[in-house]
Amino acid sequence: MDLLQEVQHLWTKQLDPRVVDLPLIQSSYHVPLIIFAYLYFVLKCGPRFMKNRGPYSLKTFMKLYNIIQIVANAWLVYDHIDAGLFTNSKLICPSVLDYSYDYTPMRLSRSAYYYFLLKILDYVETGIFVLRKKNNQVSGLHLYHHVSTLFLAWLGVRYVAIALLSLSCMINSFIHMIMYTYYFLAACGPNVQKVVASMKQWITKAQMVQFVILILYALQSFLPGCKIAEHWEMIIYIGNIMMNFYLFYNFYQKSYNKPKRKI
Repeated sequence: MDLLQEVQHLWTKQLDPRVVDLPLIQSSYHVPLIIFAYLYFVLKCGPRFMKNRGPYSLKTFMKLYNIIQIVANAWLVYDHIDAGLFTNSKLICPSVLDYSYDYTPMRLSRSAYYYFLLKILDYVETGIFVLRKKNNQVSGLHLYHHVSTLFLAWLGVRYVAIALLSLSCMINSFIHMIMYTYYFLAACGPNVQKVVASMKQWITKAQMVQFVILILYALQSFLPGCKIAEHWEMIIYIGNIMMNFYLFYNFYQKSYNKPKRKI
């Protein structure tokens, strides 16, 4: 009973006061409902709607969506750097967690919030797959990555909108900027697709390198005198990154390391 009360207290009362008034942050059910609606549309409602319909083209919409993603992710990378993530934040072995209202930590907390909103926009991508009947792209990897990223981004903004989260957001935004650039070019026709085809596996490699960097960075939290987040938060964080790394590695092996057929 005491444990349940402590969990309830942490869930509802220990929110970061700097972000608690931002839309979707304080509520305990809005984001879970968004995730539920996303999964319901992708797994049930969408396929049922498309069952007797031909796939939509959506080429113009896809290009516009990819441009928005490129610009948004590029701006987030710039915003984190301009806020002083690497110049005014102690990223290596800080002794305390900085929840102050100083310029840099306040601006980084807002950048983390914008990143969280962008993860909601990412759900449009899966909707495009469903409406184009690209069901093979709605994989377990795809769904786990999108659901876990949004959920943990929401929790991060609620409780740990500090340097650790900011670094993760910036690196991930950089990878997504490259990824959506590839998607935009691939949507420009078969000739362009042939030119950029080799980019796809390198993007997957970059995503896995990203996970390794973030795991190594997070492990410093368990060193004596280092505190980039609470230990229970780091266990959840590292566990999720390791799961994503495994799924991406498995995808890479199946997609790019297939054994050659004997003639």
